[in-house]
Amino acid sequence: MLKVVFDSNIYISALLFDGPPRQILELAMRHQVILIASDDIIDETAKKLREKFSWPEHKIQQFVRQTSKLAELYNPKVKLSVIEDEADNRVLECAVEGKAHIIISGDNHLLRLKSYENIPIQKPKYLTYLMEQKD
Repeated sequence: MLKVVFDSNIYISALLFDGPPRQILELAMRHQVILIASDDIIDETAKKLREKFSWPEHKIQQFVRQTSKLAELYNPKVKLSVIEDEADNRVLECAVEGKAHIIISGDNHLLRLKSYENIPIQKPKYLTYLMEQKD
């Protein structure tokens, strides 16, 4: 089964809007893909929900609990410095440690890399397309 890492912007888009990010989160919830995450990615998402979107704390904690249960959690010991944005480096670290098949992001810094350690970096729509091809 496909092992996937979501950048924090994917979780946020999935929680706040309809569209491909929500569709791919639902793939993980239906166990059609294996979601790979780390405490760093979950914490970054919670921080953005709190600071940028003023989400209530109980909803943030619910997201943290549900995502922690849904995902295979990895907390990489090796810290990378591939991109200036530290949060993007945490995504790459998680993907390598969790042996992900693909990273899904809406972040241009990550998308510009195209891949890291042979792990492709794609937009959410790509994963919906991939899964449609499997059906």
